Amino acid sequence: MLAQCAGAGDTGPMQYLRFIVGNWRLLAFGFVLSFGSSFGQTFYISMSSAQIRAEFGLTHGEFGLAFTAATLLSGFSLVWAGRQIDRLDLRLFTALVVGTLIAAMAAFSVVASVAALTVILFLLRFCGQGLMSHTASTTMARYFDRDRGKALSVGLLGQPFGEAVLPLVAVGFIAAVGWRSAWALSAAAMATGCLLLLPWLLRGHAERHREFLVRTVGNGPAAGAAVSAARQWTRGEVLRDPRFHIMATVVLAFPFIGTGLFFHQVHIAETRGWPLELLAFAFTGFAVMRVAASLAFGPAIDRFGAIRLVTLPMVPLAIALIAIIASDSVVVPFIYLGALGLSIGMLMPLLGAVWTEMYGALHIGAIKAMSTAIIVLGSATSPAIFGMLIDRGVSIGAIAQLCLAYVVLAGTAVAWKFRHDRV
Repeated sequence: MLAQCAGAGDTGPMQYLRFIVGNWRLLAFGFVLSFGSSFGQTFYISMSSAQIRAEFGLTHGEFGLAFTAATLLSGFSLVWAGRQIDRLDLRLFTALVVGTLIAAMAAFSVVASVAALTVILFLLRFCGQGLMSHTASTTMARYFDRDRGKALSVGLLGQPFGEAVLPLVAVGFIAAVGWRSAWALSAAAMATGCLLLLPWLLRGHAERHREFLVRTVGNGPAAGAAVSAARQWTRGEVLRDPRFHIMATVVLAFPFIGTGLFFHQVHIAETRGWPLELLAFAFTGFAVMRVAASLAFGPAIDRFGAIRLVTLPMVPLAIALIAIIASDSVVVPFIYLGALGLSIGMLMPLLGAVWTEMYGALHIGAIKAMSTAIIVLGSATSPAIFGMLIDRGVSIGAIAQLCLAYVVLAGTAVAWKFRHDRV
């Protein structure tokens, strides 16, 4: 049974700590899955990009195209696969996702052709960036109601933790044993950790799910006042709601811009004269800012509601782009990655909460699958687009200017729509 806080408006540190202690097992499940998703995220895959391009004779644009093809297929697949978390037992769903990701990581260490590389990239993106993140955020959003913002903030800290430590680890491993052995070691570590932790952390899940059904649809003798009075939207109804499509413009901005920058970070460092080690170190600042923003934003979501805060993450995203446009100083990686971490730290608990706040928790897996697919599709297109622009001599500053224009337009559209609906 979840020991949620007595009052959603109480955001003091001790109340936060009591919430974590009272719900540590399920929060740790979210943490482990979100950390594991790092191995399918762009920032980790891209640490091997120079070696992969050299070994397979690929240009920036060609490797970006393979990455885009894999990620596009992942995004389309998520629309179907993501909704299965509403139908399958969480323990079985998690085992399938994690097992496939580990197998893909192991296969990556022995890949021998560009075709096989594209297939393995698909599995890494589909299970890592897609379903691992989807499972973590859906679980936090579904099984916490009053303290959903806090649960999402804490449960999704695994990915920024990965962003803080894994780039430096990857650089060290690649330098010491090569990129293939680095992936083999990662697969072994992932398998060992997940086999030990995840079954233990999900102990007692059947009872938790029964309580959720009682609260949501009234299954069982304990129903009645406990049943949520909120409308439980289906995915078809959500697709016909204009608010979803307006929100999608904001959702798309972060993965498109962030993935494009992360995927081509080696090129950015080379053209700006930044040592790769400096960029890897700046990722620590990215992770710190992301964690700080997430922990601060979760209680704010519980207090004010996700919808009222939906445009705030666009502000630091704009600051990150302005920093890239303005200068090639060695402090810019810390500014732009710090601001990007701040924006994504605000966004991740917000996205988990806003869909549940707008559409209910019963079908949240299917609804969030669409949101996750948008994120994946956004991250699919930018590596190829950025790569083709780079191949044609377009500077990263000019690319950042185009991205900034989109951020301003999308933020304005969402702010107008939600303000108009409240009037």
